[in-house]
Amino acid sequence: MKFLLDLLFRIFQLFTEPYFLLFLAGVILFLLKRKNKRKNLRTGICISVVVIIIMIGNGFLGKITSGYLQKNYLKTVKVKHSASQHPVIVVLGGGIVDIDKTETLHTMSYSRMVTAYQLYHEFKKNNQPCTILISGKGRGHKSEAELFSENFKKMGVADADIIKEDQSMNTYQNAKFSNQILSKMGSYSLYLVTSGFHMKRSVALFETFGLQPIPQASDFIDTEITIFPNSYNAAFTFVMLKEILGIWQVQLYNSLGINK
Repeated sequence: MKFLLDLLFRIFQLFTEPYFLLFLAGVILFLLKRKNKRKNLRTGICISVVVIIIMIGNGFLGKITSGYLQKNYLKTVKVKHSASQHPVIVVLGGGIVDIDKTETLHTMSYSRMVTAYQLYHEFKKNNQPCTILISGKGRGHKSEAELFSENFKKMGVADADIIKEDQSMNTYQNAKFSNQILSKMGSYSLYLVTSGFHMKRSVALFETFGLQPIPQASDFIDTEITIFPNSYNAAFTFVMLKEILGIWQVQLYNSLGINK
């Protein structure tokens, strides 16, 4: 059943891709014209496509999705200093880019790194032990966890304070494999660092495994309301639409009890 649902959601994801929507509209119009269907119907489809493109490209839909995904994480949660609980900061990978055969972290990974380091420094200056758990394999020859680790060490994070989870390929696995590591630890307080648009789904998945993370959003994205549609608004709107679809998927799987 899970396989079929995964396939179904992959198909749904296609409808968040602008090129697929244009292709689909073109195919429908071609078939209607070939079968001599009513001109009014073809006109209606053309108008609908134009309206969708305008809503996505002028930032209107992006503003709505941005608020839904990120508004709860705009205020930074104050860190808790407790001698009985060991703070663990889980940092989710943001991807790897390969430029001229040189692998490096995706640009949004650096905001996550800075936020995690700020938390780490906050605990350390109060003489409190702290661990950074880096989660992510990525699709490069070197894992995201390893690349993060190298950068954290350059920033002054002790090697003993870093745990690398370098097997996960998606957010679900981030939560699953992090939970396996955390289950072997004693009492701890968990801080989750990722981008604002990604936080809602990430928290939901970590909660699926019985974890109660304190969200620490590292960056936020938004669209700008413009008269004419532009690619900036379209790109970020589609990114956020995919996240919303992912949240619905998590909620459905949890209700069916198949996420674990």
